[in-house]
Amino acid sequence: MSDSILVCVSAAQVSAALWRGGRFAACTVFENDDNGVAGFREFLQAAKRLPVKIIVDAVEEDYRFESLPHSFGSDRAEMLNRKLKQHYRSTPYFSARLQGRDVGKRRDDRYLFCALTNPELVSNWLKPVQELGFPVVGIFLLPTVSAAMPEKLGIKQPNLLLVSLHTAGMRLTYFRDQKLRISRLARAESKGPNAIKGYAEEISNTRLYLHALRVMTLDEHLSVLIVDRNDTLADLAQTIARDSPNIDCRRVGRQEISSSLGIAVPALDSSNDSLYLHLLGLRAPENNLAPAAVTAGFRQHQMRRGLYALSAVTAFAIAAWCGLTAYQIYDTELDIENAKKQTADLQLRYLEATRLFPAAPTTAENLQRTVEISQRIGSTTRTPELAMSLISDALEQNPAIYLRNFGWKYDRNEIGTDGGAKTAAPATASPPPGTASGARKQSAAIDGEVRPFRGDFRAAIESINRFAATLSARPEVAEVRVLKLPLDINPTLSLSGNTIENREQVGRAEFKMVIVLKPTL
Repeated sequence: MSDSILVCVSAAQVSAALWRGGRFAACTVFENDDNGVAGFREFLQAAKRLPVKIIVDAVEEDYRFESLPHSFGSDRAEMLNRKLKQHYRSTPYFSARLQGRDVGKRRDDRYLFCALTNPELVSNWLKPVQELGFPVVGIFLLPTVSAAMPEKLGIKQPNLLLVSLHTAGMRLTYFRDQKLRISRLARAESKGPNAIKGYAEEISNTRLYLHALRVMTLDEHLSVLIVDRNDTLADLAQTIARDSPNIDCRRVGRQEISSSLGIAVPALDSSNDSLYLHLLGLRAPENNLAPAAVTAGFRQHQMRRGLYALSAVTAFAIAAWCGLTAYQIYDTELDIENAKKQTADLQLRYLEATRLFPAAPTTAENLQRTVEISQRIGSTTRTPELAMSLISDALEQNPAIYLRNFGWKYDRNEIGTDGGAKTAAPATASPPPGTASGARKQSAAIDGEVRPFRGDFRAAIESINRFAATLSARPEVAEVRVLKLPLDINPTLSLSGNTIENREQVGRAEFKMVIVLKPTL
Protein backbone atom coordinates (compact mmCIF):
# COMPACT_ATOMS: atom_id res chain seq x y z
CA MET A 1 0.00 0.00 0.00
CA SER A 2 2.86 2.41 -0.77
CA ASP A 3 2.15 5.75 -2.43
CA SER A 4 1.50 5.44 -6.16
CA ILE A 5 -0.45 6.77 -9.13
CA LEU A 6 -3.50 4.70 -10.11
CA VAL A 7 -4.79 4.78 -13.70
CA CYS A 8 -7.79 3.02 -15.25
CA VAL A 9 -7.91 3.02 -19.07
CA SER A 10 -11.08 2.22 -21.02
CA ALA A 11 -12.28 2.93 -24.53
CA ALA A 12 -14.45 5.84 -23.33
CA GLN A 13 -12.33 7.54 -20.66
CA VAL A 14 -9.32 7.38 -18.38
CA SER A 15 -9.50 7.80 -14.60
CA ALA A 16 -6.42 8.68 -12.55
CA ALA A 17 -5.88 9.20 -8.83
CA LEU A 18 -3.02 9.77 -6.38
CA TRP A 19 -2.85 7.02 -3.77
CA ARG A 20 -1.36 8.36 -0.54
CA GLY A 21 -1.54 7.00 2.97
CA GLY A 22 -3.70 4.04 2.00
CA ARG A 23 -6.47 5.96 0.21
CA PHE A 24 -7.27 8.58 -2.42
CA ALA A 25 -9.62 11.56 -2.20
CA ALA A 26 -11.06 11.61 -5.72
CA CYS A 27 -10.37 10.60 -9.32
CA THR A 28 -9.53 12.86 -12.23
CA VAL A 29 -11.29 11.80 -15.43
CA PHE A 30 -9.81 12.35 -18.94
CA GLU A 31 -11.50 11.76 -22.28
CA ASN A 32 -9.87 9.19 -24.53
CA ASP A 33 -8.59 11.66 -27.13
CA ASP A 34 -5.61 13.92 -27.74
CA ASN A 35 -6.84 16.57 -25.31
CA GLY A 36 -7.27 13.91 -22.66
CA VAL A 37 -3.71 12.67 -23.21
CA ALA A 38 -2.40 16.24 -22.87
CA GLY A 39 -4.37 16.73 -19.64
CA PHE A 40 -3.05 13.42 -18.37
CA ARG A 41 0.50 14.56 -19.04
CA GLU A 42 -0.12 17.74 -17.04
CA PHE A 43 -1.57 15.60 -14.26
CA LEU A 44 1.63 13.53 -14.14
CA GLN A 45 3.87 16.60 -14.23
CA ALA A 46 2.10 18.00 -11.17
CA ALA A 47 2.62 14.75 -9.24
CA LYS A 48 5.81 13.38 -7.77
CA ARG A 49 7.61 10.64 -9.61
CA LEU A 50 5.60 7.86 -7.97
CA PRO A 51 5.16 4.30 -9.28
CA VAL A 52 2.24 3.95 -11.72
CA LYS A 53 -0.28 1.09 -11.70
CA ILE A 54 -2.56 0.77 -14.74
CA ILE A 55 -5.91 -1.03 -15.11
CA VAL A 56 -7.37 -1.76 -18.54
CA ASP A 57 -11.16 -2.17 -18.92
CA ALA A 58 -11.84 -3.12 -22.53
CA VAL A 59 -13.66 -5.58 -24.73
CA GLU A 60 -10.37 -6.54 -26.40
CA GLU A 61 -9.31 -9.07 -23.79
CA ASP A 62 -8.79 -12.80 -23.85
CA TYR A 63 -8.90 -15.53 -21.17
CA ARG A 64 -7.81 -19.13 -21.64
CA PHE A 65 -7.78 -21.91 -19.07
CA GLU A 66 -5.48 -24.85 -19.84
CA SER A 67 -3.84 -27.81 -18.11
CA LEU A 68 -0.13 -28.35 -18.78
CA PRO A 69 2.33 -31.02 -17.61
CA HIS A 70 3.71 -30.40 -14.16
CA SER A 71 7.22 -28.89 -14.36
CA PHE A 72 9.65 -26.69 -12.47
CA GLY A 73 12.17 -23.89 -12.98
CA SER A 74 13.47 -23.14 -16.44
CA ASP A 75 11.42 -25.94 -18.00
CA ARG A 76 8.21 -24.35 -16.74
CA ALA A 77 9.27 -20.86 -17.85
CA GLU A 78 10.19 -22.10 -21.33
CA MET A 79 6.91 -24.01 -21.70
CA LEU A 80 4.83 -21.00 -20.60
CA ASN A 81 6.69 -18.60 -22.89
CA ARG A 82 6.14 -20.94 -25.82
CA LYS A 83 2.45 -21.25 -24.98
CA LEU A 84 1.99 -17.50 -24.56
CA LYS A 85 3.67 -16.70 -27.89
CA GLN A 86 1.53 -19.36 -29.53
CA HIS A 87 -1.71 -17.78 -28.27
CA TYR A 88 -0.80 -14.07 -28.41
CA ARG A 89 1.41 -13.16 -31.34
CA SER A 90 0.03 -9.65 -31.95
CA THR A 91 0.35 -8.18 -28.44
CA PRO A 92 3.11 -7.82 -25.85
CA TYR A 93 0.63 -7.62 -22.96
CA PHE A 94 -0.07 -11.14 -21.66
CA SER A 95 0.48 -13.25 -18.54
CA ALA A 96 0.08 -16.78 -17.18
CA ARG A 97 -1.07 -17.59 -13.66
CA LEU A 98 -0.89 -21.00 -11.95
CA GLN A 99 -4.25 -21.80 -10.34
CA GLY A 100 -3.61 -25.26 -8.88
CA ARG A 101 -3.32 -28.85 -10.07
CA ASP A 102 -5.69 -31.42 -11.52
CA VAL A 103 -6.99 -34.23 -9.33
CA GLY A 104 -6.25 -36.95 -11.91
CA LYS A 105 -3.33 -39.32 -11.98
CA ARG A 106 -1.09 -36.98 -13.96
CA ARG A 107 -1.66 -34.06 -11.58
CA ASP A 108 -1.20 -31.51 -14.36
CA ASP A 109 -0.82 -27.82 -13.59
CA ARG A 110 -3.81 -25.58 -14.34
CA TYR A 111 -3.02 -22.16 -15.78
CA LEU A 112 -5.07 -19.07 -16.57
CA PHE A 113 -3.74 -17.23 -19.65
CA CYS A 114 -4.98 -13.69 -20.14
CA ALA A 115 -4.03 -10.91 -22.53
CA LEU A 116 -4.96 -7.49 -23.84
CA THR A 117 -5.46 -8.04 -27.55
CA ASN A 118 -5.53 -4.33 -28.44
CA PRO A 119 -2.20 -2.87 -27.28
CA GLU A 120 -2.94 0.52 -28.89
CA LEU A 121 -5.59 1.13 -26.24
CA VAL A 122 -2.96 1.53 -23.52
CA SER A 123 0.09 2.61 -25.52
CA ASN A 124 -1.13 6.24 -25.95
CA TRP A 125 -1.43 6.60 -22.19
CA LEU A 126 1.71 4.65 -21.38
CA LYS A 127 3.86 6.89 -23.57
CA PRO A 128 3.72 10.06 -21.37
CA VAL A 129 4.32 7.93 -18.29
CA GLN A 130 7.55 6.56 -19.73
CA GLU A 131 8.66 9.87 -21.24
CA LEU A 132 8.37 11.62 -17.87
CA GLY A 133 10.36 8.83 -16.19
CA PHE A 134 7.62 7.39 -13.98
CA PRO A 135 8.25 3.77 -12.98
CA VAL A 136 5.50 1.40 -14.14
CA VAL A 137 4.56 -1.26 -11.59
CA GLY A 138 2.37 -3.19 -14.02
CA ILE A 139 -0.61 -3.33 -16.35
CA PHE A 140 -3.62 -5.33 -15.15
CA LEU A 141 -6.98 -6.32 -16.59
CA LEU A 142 -9.91 -5.05 -14.56
CA PRO A 143 -11.35 -8.55 -13.80
CA THR A 144 -8.06 -9.61 -12.16
CA VAL A 145 -8.31 -6.54 -9.88
CA SER A 146 -11.95 -7.21 -9.04
CA ALA A 147 -11.00 -10.73 -7.86
CA ALA A 148 -10.18 -9.21 -4.45
CA MET A 149 -13.77 -8.00 -3.95
CA PRO A 150 -15.47 -11.35 -3.06
CA GLU A 151 -12.68 -12.11 -0.63
CA LYS A 152 -13.14 -8.79 1.18
CA LEU A 153 -16.92 -9.27 1.26
CA GLY A 154 -16.53 -12.78 2.68
CA ILE A 155 -18.21 -14.53 -0.27
CA LYS A 156 -16.87 -18.07 -0.92
CA GLN A 157 -19.43 -19.68 -3.25
CA PRO A 158 -17.90 -22.22 -5.66
CA ASN A 159 -19.68 -20.68 -8.70
CA LEU A 160 -19.80 -16.90 -8.46
CA LEU A 161 -20.74 -14.41 -11.17
CA LEU A 162 -19.68 -10.83 -10.36
CA VAL A 163 -21.89 -8.25 -12.14
CA SER A 164 -21.11 -4.52 -12.31
CA LEU A 165 -21.89 -1.55 -14.57
CA HIS A 166 -19.11 0.41 -16.28
CA THR A 167 -18.84 3.22 -18.78
CA ALA A 168 -18.23 0.72 -21.60
CA GLY A 169 -21.07 -1.62 -20.57
CA MET A 170 -21.90 -4.42 -18.20
CA ARG A 171 -18.99 -6.47 -16.84
CA LEU A 172 -19.68 -10.13 -15.99
CA THR A 173 -16.80 -11.98 -14.31
CA TYR A 174 -17.02 -15.66 -13.37
CA PHE A 175 -15.07 -17.23 -10.46
CA ARG A 176 -14.74 -20.97 -10.00
CA ASP A 177 -13.67 -21.95 -6.44
CA GLN A 178 -12.64 -18.32 -5.72
CA LYS A 179 -10.36 -18.26 -8.81
CA LEU A 180 -10.94 -16.17 -11.92
CA ARG A 181 -11.92 -18.23 -14.96
CA ILE A 182 -13.47 -15.88 -17.51
CA SER A 183 -14.86 -12.37 -17.93
CA ARG A 184 -16.84 -10.56 -20.62
CA LEU A 185 -17.89 -6.98 -21.18
CA ALA A 186 -21.43 -6.81 -22.65
CA ARG A 187 -22.77 -3.71 -24.30
CA ALA A 188 -26.24 -3.40 -22.72
CA GLU A 189 -28.72 -0.55 -22.66
CA SER A 190 -28.13 1.37 -19.45
CA LYS A 191 -31.20 3.62 -19.52
CA GLY A 192 -34.89 3.21 -20.20
CA PRO A 193 -37.56 0.82 -19.00
CA ASN A 194 -35.90 -2.18 -20.65
CA ALA A 195 -32.49 -1.70 -18.98
CA ILE A 196 -33.15 -4.05 -16.05
CA LYS A 197 -34.61 -6.66 -18.36
CA GLY A 198 -31.58 -6.41 -20.61
CA TYR A 199 -29.24 -6.88 -17.66
CA ALA A 200 -31.14 -9.98 -16.54
CA GLU A 201 -30.96 -11.41 -20.06
CA GLU A 202 -27.20 -10.86 -20.17
CA ILE A 203 -26.83 -12.79 -16.92
CA SER A 204 -28.89 -15.67 -18.36
CA ASN A 205 -26.88 -15.56 -21.58
CA THR A 206 -23.63 -15.66 -19.58
CA ARG A 207 -24.82 -18.78 -17.80
CA LEU A 208 -25.50 -20.43 -21.16
CA TYR A 209 -22.10 -19.23 -22.37
CA LEU A 210 -20.40 -20.87 -19.37
CA HIS A 211 -22.28 -24.08 -20.09
CA ALA A 212 -21.19 -23.96 -23.74
CA LEU A 213 -17.57 -23.55 -22.64
CA ARG A 214 -18.01 -26.52 -20.28
CA VAL A 215 -16.96 -24.38 -17.36
CA MET A 216 -20.11 -25.27 -15.44
CA THR A 217 -23.36 -27.14 -16.15
CA LEU A 218 -26.90 -25.79 -16.05
CA ASP A 219 -27.66 -28.07 -13.11
CA GLU A 220 -25.05 -26.43 -10.91
CA HIS A 221 -26.09 -23.67 -8.56
CA LEU A 222 -24.88 -20.20 -9.57
CA SER A 223 -24.39 -17.28 -7.20
CA VAL A 224 -24.65 -13.75 -8.58
CA LEU A 225 -23.04 -10.79 -6.81
CA ILE A 226 -24.35 -7.43 -8.07
CA VAL A 227 -22.08 -4.48 -7.35
CA ASP A 228 -24.52 -1.57 -7.23
CA ARG A 229 -22.30 1.47 -6.85
CA ASN A 230 -25.12 3.96 -7.51
CA ASP A 231 -27.98 2.02 -5.86
CA THR A 232 -29.75 1.66 -9.21
CA LEU A 233 -29.87 -2.14 -9.56
CA ALA A 234 -32.26 -3.08 -6.75
CA ASP A 235 -34.85 -4.16 -9.34
CA LEU A 236 -32.29 -6.36 -11.06
CA ALA A 237 -31.79 -8.48 -7.95
CA GLN A 238 -35.57 -8.89 -7.61
CA THR A 239 -35.95 -9.78 -11.29
CA ILE A 240 -33.25 -12.48 -11.11
CA ALA A 241 -34.72 -13.93 -7.92
CA ARG A 242 -38.18 -14.06 -9.58
CA ASP A 243 -37.21 -15.39 -13.00
CA SER A 244 -34.35 -17.71 -12.03
CA PRO A 245 -35.08 -19.56 -8.78
CA ASN A 246 -31.90 -21.67 -9.08
CA ILE A 247 -29.71 -18.53 -8.98
CA ASP A 248 -28.70 -17.11 -5.64
CA CYS A 249 -28.50 -13.34 -6.01
CA ARG A 250 -26.95 -10.81 -3.65
CA ARG A 251 -26.72 -7.05 -4.18
CA VAL A 252 -24.02 -4.90 -2.56
CA GLY A 253 -25.16 -1.30 -2.32
CA ARG A 254 -23.31 1.95 -2.01
CA GLN A 255 -23.08 2.11 1.77
CA GLU A 256 -22.02 -1.53 2.08
CA ILE A 257 -19.30 -1.01 -0.50
CA SER A 258 -18.01 2.02 1.39
CA SER A 259 -18.01 0.32 4.82
CA SER A 260 -16.83 -3.17 3.70
CA LEU A 261 -14.10 -2.09 1.29
CA GLY A 262 -12.99 1.05 3.13
CA ILE A 263 -13.52 3.60 0.36
CA ALA A 264 -14.99 6.99 1.13
CA VAL A 265 -18.30 7.86 -0.55
CA PRO A 266 -16.97 11.04 -2.27
CA ALA A 267 -14.09 9.01 -3.73
CA LEU A 268 -16.53 6.30 -4.82
CA ASP A 269 -18.70 8.84 -6.63
CA SER A 270 -15.79 10.56 -8.39
CA SER A 271 -15.58 7.97 -11.22
CA ASN A 272 -17.11 4.74 -12.46
CA ASP A 273 -13.63 3.21 -12.05
CA SER A 274 -12.88 4.49 -8.53
CA LEU A 275 -13.85 1.24 -6.79
CA TYR A 276 -11.37 -0.78 -8.84
CA LEU A 277 -8.66 1.83 -8.46
CA HIS A 278 -9.18 1.52 -4.71
CA LEU A 279 -8.79 -2.25 -4.89
CA LEU A 280 -5.65 -1.84 -7.01
CA GLY A 281 -4.20 0.57 -4.46
CA LEU A 282 -4.80 -1.92 -1.66
CA ARG A 283 -3.10 -4.81 -3.47
CA ALA A 284 -1.90 -5.31 -7.03
CA PRO A 285 -2.84 -8.70 -8.54
CA GLU A 286 -0.23 -11.16 -9.75
CA ASN A 287 -1.53 -11.25 -13.35
CA ASN A 288 0.78 -8.51 -14.61
CA LEU A 289 0.53 -8.03 -18.40
CA ALA A 290 3.43 -5.58 -18.71
CA PRO A 291 6.61 -6.96 -20.35
CA ALA A 292 9.99 -6.62 -18.68
CA ALA A 293 10.94 -3.61 -20.83
CA VAL A 294 7.99 -1.63 -19.44
CA THR A 295 8.64 -2.51 -15.77
CA ALA A 296 12.43 -2.01 -15.93
CA GLY A 297 12.09 1.47 -14.42
CA PHE A 298 10.10 0.08 -11.47
CA ARG A 299 12.79 -2.52 -10.77
CA GLN A 300 15.36 0.27 -10.69
CA HIS A 301 13.02 2.22 -8.43
CA GLN A 302 12.81 -0.75 -6.05
CA MET A 303 16.59 -1.17 -6.03
CA ARG A 304 16.99 2.54 -5.32
CA ARG A 305 14.51 2.36 -2.45
CA GLY A 306 16.30 -0.72 -1.15
CA LEU A 307 19.59 1.18 -1.16
CA TYR A 308 17.92 4.11 0.61
CA ALA A 309 16.48 1.75 3.20
CA LEU A 310 19.85 0.06 3.67
CA SER A 311 21.51 3.48 4.00
CA ALA A 312 18.91 4.51 6.57
CA VAL A 313 19.44 1.34 8.57
CA THR A 314 23.20 1.82 8.37
CA ALA A 315 22.90 5.45 9.47
CA PHE A 316 20.65 4.42 12.34
CA ALA A 317 23.11 1.72 13.38
CA ILE A 318 26.00 4.20 13.23
CA ALA A 319 24.02 6.75 15.24
CA ALA A 320 23.14 4.10 17.81
CA TRP A 321 26.77 3.00 17.99
CA CYS A 322 27.93 6.62 18.38
CA GLY A 323 25.34 7.16 21.10
CA LEU A 324 26.44 4.02 22.91
CA THR A 325 30.08 5.04 22.59
CA ALA A 326 29.31 8.52 23.91
CA TYR A 327 27.46 7.00 26.84
CA GLN A 328 30.37 4.66 27.55
CA ILE A 329 32.79 7.60 27.40
CA TYR A 330 30.60 9.56 29.79
CA ASP A 331 30.31 6.57 32.09
CA THR A 332 34.08 6.01 31.97
CA GLU A 333 34.74 9.66 32.80
CA LEU A 334 32.42 9.33 35.80
CA ASP A 335 34.33 6.22 36.91
CA ILE A 336 37.61 8.11 36.51
CA GLU A 337 36.32 11.00 38.60
CA ASN A 338 35.08 8.59 41.27
CA ALA A 339 38.42 6.77 41.22
CA LYS A 340 40.26 10.09 41.64
CA LYS A 341 38.07 11.01 44.58
CA GLN A 342 38.58 7.60 46.18
CA THR A 343 42.33 7.84 45.60
CA ALA A 344 42.48 11.28 47.18
CA ASP A 345 40.41 10.04 50.12
CA LEU A 346 42.64 6.99 50.62
CA GLN A 347 45.78 9.14 50.41
CA LEU A 348 44.34 11.49 53.02
CA ARG A 349 43.45 8.58 55.29
CA TYR A 350 46.93 7.11 54.73
CA LEU A 351 48.60 10.36 55.71
CA GLU A 352 46.43 10.57 58.81
CA ALA A 353 47.31 6.97 59.72
CA THR A 354 51.05 7.42 59.09
CA ARG A 355 51.22 10.37 61.51
CA LEU A 356 50.74 7.86 64.35
CA PHE A 357 53.55 5.54 63.12
CA PRO A 358 56.93 5.64 64.97
CA ALA A 359 59.90 7.13 63.17
CA ALA A 360 61.42 4.77 60.62
CA PRO A 361 65.14 3.92 60.90
CA THR A 362 65.68 4.83 57.25
CA THR A 363 63.80 6.15 54.26
CA ALA A 364 61.14 4.23 52.34
CA GLU A 365 63.40 4.17 49.26
CA ASN A 366 66.16 2.42 51.21
CA LEU A 367 63.67 -0.11 52.57
CA GLN A 368 62.37 -0.78 49.06
CA ARG A 369 65.91 -1.27 47.70
CA THR A 370 66.72 -3.59 50.60
CA VAL A 371 63.68 -5.73 49.87
CA GLU A 372 64.55 -5.85 46.17
CA ILE A 373 68.15 -6.88 46.93
CA SER A 374 66.89 -9.55 49.28
CA GLN A 375 64.54 -10.88 46.62
CA ARG A 376 67.35 -10.97 44.05
CA ILE A 377 69.62 -12.81 46.48
CA GLY A 378 66.86 -15.25 47.26
CA SER A 379 66.25 -15.88 43.59
CA THR A 380 69.96 -16.75 43.02
CA THR A 381 70.32 -19.23 45.90
CA ARG A 382 69.75 -22.93 45.59
CA THR A 383 69.47 -25.85 48.04
CA PRO A 384 70.61 -29.45 47.52
CA GLU A 385 66.96 -30.55 47.71
CA LEU A 386 66.68 -31.21 43.96
CA ALA A 387 69.93 -33.17 43.74
CA MET A 388 69.00 -35.21 46.81
CA SER A 389 65.58 -35.95 45.39
CA LEU A 390 67.05 -37.16 42.08
CA ILE A 391 69.62 -39.40 43.81
CA SER A 392 66.97 -40.74 46.20
CA ASP A 393 64.69 -41.71 43.32
CA ALA A 394 67.59 -43.43 41.55
CA LEU A 395 68.50 -45.35 44.75
CA GLU A 396 64.95 -46.63 45.06
CA GLN A 397 65.18 -48.02 41.54
CA ASN A 398 68.63 -49.55 42.21
CA PRO A 399 68.49 -51.20 45.66
CA ALA A 400 71.99 -52.74 45.26
CA ILE A 401 73.60 -49.27 45.47
CA TYR A 402 74.62 -48.11 48.95
CA LEU A 403 75.37 -44.39 49.49
CA ARG A 404 78.32 -43.68 51.78
CA ASN A 405 79.03 -40.00 51.20
CA PHE A 406 77.25 -37.03 49.48
CA GLY A 407 78.64 -33.65 48.45
CA TRP A 408 76.86 -30.70 46.74
CA LYS A 409 77.93 -27.40 45.23
CA TYR A 410 76.18 -24.49 43.43
CA ASP A 411 78.74 -22.46 41.50
CA ARG A 412 80.14 -21.82 38.05
CA ASN A 413 82.66 -24.57 38.70
CA GLU A 414 81.68 -28.14 39.42
CA ILE A 415 82.29 -29.85 42.72
CA GLY A 416 85.87 -31.05 43.18
CA THR A 417 86.69 -34.29 41.35
CA ASP A 418 90.17 -35.09 42.79
CA GLY A 419 90.93 -38.42 44.39
CA GLY A 420 92.77 -40.37 41.71
CA ALA A 421 89.93 -42.72 41.17
CA LYS A 422 89.76 -45.32 38.53
CA THR A 423 87.71 -44.11 35.55
CA ALA A 424 85.28 -45.69 33.20
CA ALA A 425 83.21 -44.48 30.24
CA PRO A 426 80.79 -41.88 31.70
CA ALA A 427 77.02 -42.11 31.14
CA THR A 428 76.03 -38.56 30.19
CA ALA A 429 73.02 -36.57 29.14
CA SER A 430 73.83 -33.92 26.52
CA PRO A 431 73.73 -30.38 27.90
CA PRO A 432 70.80 -28.34 26.62
CA PRO A 433 71.48 -26.21 23.52
CA GLY A 434 72.12 -22.56 24.07
CA THR A 435 73.34 -23.03 27.71
CA ALA A 436 75.98 -20.48 28.68
CA SER A 437 79.26 -22.05 29.84
CA GLY A 438 79.65 -19.45 32.60
CA ALA A 439 76.21 -19.98 34.17
CA ARG A 440 75.94 -21.22 37.74
CA LYS A 441 74.90 -24.84 38.08
CA GLN A 442 74.40 -27.50 40.71
CA SER A 443 76.75 -30.47 40.93
CA ALA A 444 76.88 -33.35 43.39
CA ALA A 445 79.53 -35.96 44.20
CA ILE A 446 78.62 -39.26 45.76
CA ASP A 447 80.70 -42.14 47.17
CA GLY A 448 79.01 -45.49 47.25
CA GLU A 449 79.41 -49.21 47.00
CA VAL A 450 77.49 -52.21 45.77
CA ARG A 451 75.96 -54.39 48.48
CA PRO A 452 76.01 -57.29 48.80
CA PHE A 453 79.21 -57.93 46.88
CA ARG A 454 80.45 -61.50 46.47
CA GLY A 455 83.45 -60.91 44.24
CA ASP A 456 81.52 -60.56 40.96
CA PHE A 457 83.00 -57.33 39.57
CA ARG A 458 81.09 -57.61 36.27
CA ALA A 459 77.71 -57.60 38.07
CA ALA A 460 78.85 -54.75 40.34
CA ILE A 461 79.93 -52.59 37.38
CA GLU A 462 76.60 -53.27 35.63
CA SER A 463 74.70 -52.16 38.77
CA ILE A 464 76.76 -48.94 38.92
CA ASN A 465 76.16 -48.24 35.20
CA ARG A 466 72.39 -48.81 35.64
CA PHE A 467 72.41 -46.36 38.54
CA ALA A 468 74.24 -43.79 36.38
CA ALA A 469 71.83 -44.39 33.45
CA THR A 470 68.82 -43.90 35.78
CA LEU A 471 70.18 -40.51 36.79
CA SER A 472 71.02 -39.54 33.19
CA ALA A 473 67.44 -40.26 32.08
CA ARG A 474 66.07 -37.47 34.28
CA PRO A 475 65.43 -34.21 32.33
CA GLU A 476 67.00 -32.13 35.15
CA VAL A 477 70.40 -33.87 34.75
CA ALA A 478 72.94 -32.47 32.31
CA GLU A 479 75.78 -34.98 32.86
CA VAL A 480 76.72 -38.03 34.97
CA ARG A 481 80.37 -39.06 35.24
CA VAL A 482 81.59 -42.22 36.97
CA LEU A 483 85.03 -41.35 38.41
CA LYS A 484 85.88 -44.64 40.07
CA LEU A 485 84.78 -48.25 39.55
CA PRO A 486 85.55 -51.32 41.71
CA LEU A 487 87.74 -52.61 38.91
CA ASP A 488 89.59 -50.60 36.23
CA ILE A 489 88.49 -52.01 32.85
CA ASN A 490 90.40 -49.53 30.68
CA PRO A 491 92.21 -51.68 28.06
CA THR A 492 94.99 -49.09 27.54
CA LEU A 493 96.39 -49.46 31.03
CA SER A 494 99.20 -51.94 31.75
CA LEU A 495 98.76 -54.81 34.16
CA SER A 496 100.78 -54.41 37.42
CA GLY A 497 100.66 -55.43 41.08
CA ASN A 498 99.64 -58.76 42.56
CA THR A 499 96.56 -60.36 43.99
CA ILE A 500 98.03 -60.44 47.48
CA GLU A 501 98.04 -56.61 47.74
CA ASN A 502 94.27 -56.37 46.85
CA ARG A 503 93.13 -59.31 48.80
CA GLU A 504 91.67 -57.09 51.51
CA GLN A 505 89.61 -55.14 48.95
CA VAL A 506 87.95 -58.12 47.36
CA GLY A 507 84.98 -57.93 49.74
CA ARG A 508 83.98 -54.32 48.75
CA ALA A 509 82.82 -52.81 45.36
CA GLU A 510 83.28 -49.03 45.80
CA PHE A 511 82.67 -46.28 43.25
CA LYS A 512 82.67 -42.48 42.93
CA MET A 513 80.36 -40.41 40.73
CA VAL A 514 79.74 -36.74 39.80
CA ILE A 515 76.27 -35.50 38.79
CA VAL A 516 75.89 -32.14 37.02
CA LEU A 517 72.38 -30.60 36.82
CA LYS A 518 71.17 -28.27 34.12
CA PRO A 519 71.34 -24.55 34.95
CA THR A 520 68.06 -23.00 36.09
CA LEU A 521 66.98 -19.36 35.91
